[in-house]
Amino acid sequence: MRTGIIGTGRIGSTLARILVAAGHEVLLANARGPRSLGPLVAELGPAASAAD
Repeated sequence: MRTGIIGTGRIGSTLARILVAAGHEVLLANARGPRSLGPLVAELGPAASAAD
């Protein structure tokens, strides 16, 4: 399943970790833009990506 998450604070990043661990693809977005999500996307691995 592919899931989009808007907001990567405590709840959004925790949900992303849970979904990636369960084998889902996650697309993350926040108000600061995709560059600010680099560390989180790198931590989550190839199942995660950042968007505008």
